[in-house]
Amino acid sequence: METEVIFDKNATHNFHYRKLRGQLKQLVNELPKSRLSFKMYQVVGLPVLYLSIYLLALYNANNIALFYSLYAVLGITAVLIFINIIHDAVHNNFFKKEWANKLILVVFDLLGGNSYIWKKRHVLLHHNFQNVSGWDSDIEQAGLIKIFPNEKLTLLNRHQHWFIFLVYPLYLFNWILIRDFKDFFLSNRMIKKVCKIPRIEYFKLFFFKINFIFYMVVLPIMFGVKLRIALVALCVMLVTGSVFALLSLLTPHVNEKSQFPLPDSTGHLKVSWFEHQFITTNDVTLYNWFTRNFMGNFNFHLAHHLFPGINSVYAPEVTQEIQKYAKEHG
Repeated sequence: METEVIFDKNATHNFHYRKLRGQLKQLVNELPKSRLSFKMYQVVGLPVLYLSIYLLALYNANNIALFYSLYAVLGITAVLIFINIIHDAVHNNFFKKEWANKLILVVFDLLGGNSYIWKKRHVLLHHNFQNVSGWDSDIEQAGLIKIFPNEKLTLLNRHQHWFIFLVYPLYLFNWILIRDFKDFFLSNRMIKKVCKIPRIEYFKLFFFKINFIFYMVVLPIMFGVKLRIALVALCVMLVTGSVFALLSLLTPHVNEKSQFPLPDSTGHLKVSWFEHQFITTNDVTLYNWFTRNFMGNFNFHLAHHLFPGINSVYAPEVTQEIQKYAKEHG
């Protein structure tokens, strides 16, 4: 097994982290609890919206243009569910009981993902080792695109700026139809470093994947949609969702200013965990009605990585406090 990454121990940084955490705990206690109520409305409202759009698509199965358009909206809605609901639930930010948050994650399974393996990837690998080659599974690639600077540059990678916009619209295709299966069945996947998958999860993998294909493709055919049209509609949904997802999910960790620290031969990084969050995580400094109510404040990403246990509804104020503290203490 590959040597686990160990961060540099820095007493000063640990002190600042604990002090900042205390300040933020007090801040969050003073912020309105009514925001959490809105999140609970989203837990019910967004899945109901998704189901309504889907049923509307089935009802208008004879109108091909409208059918395709509604499937495109389904793709966007699925990403909104992920950003606003699933991402908080995976960090147990809705309910105090873990089982209740886990119940919400079933929605992710119904959308074609696999909540078990993604939670392991996201919490154990991405949050602990973001932007560390060989450990950050959230930006693990299939070889077509080079993201980590230390990766070997192939002939294909030299020209990726020409075809990257053709590859990334396939993001959800890869995630739903390929990547999850690789994580379950290939021994060289990153997730195998930190996770032994229970047998029941193999059953759930196939059960929910088949369920997704059934209601997205087979059921429309039963309502009179031709196979070709049903498959094209699925492609429309996944491509639309992929583009929207990458606009939202990629920039917090991958851009020209992002750093990708490398551990030495013994697995040690030259930065503390606290510093690592600052140099590998980016914010998109937007704050408006849309980012607050539909993007789940996902653009305030440093706050989330430093304090993933704080609900996203408080991310703007938490970010301001972090920014103020960082300026005061260099």
